Amino acid sequence: MIINYDVTDAARLKAYRRPAGAALVGDESGKGAARVSTGDTVDLGEAPAAGTTTVVLEFESVEAAQAAYDSDEYQAVIGERIESTVPKFAVIVPTL
Repeated sequence: MIINYDVTDAARLKAYRRPAGAALVGDESGKGAARVSTGDTVDLGEAPAAGTTTVVLEFESVEAAQAAYDSDEYQAVIGERIESTVPKFAVIVPTL
């Protein structure tokens, strides 16, 4: 799963990250993303400008990523990310 956005309210986004992390990454039970990377985006200029921040979460399958995104836990907090950013794109990419 790749999520890209411009941050408009850093404090609100920071508050979102804890419950979003619990919903998407889970805990040591193995449910959720296996790896997470977040940071500043380097835009290569091939298309309309990407957002300044990109989050990459690796799941074991497309179905696991979709289930995490659709979960009640994540849907309860996704509005905080959307309200504290200008979303550019959110996609699920199958692994090779």
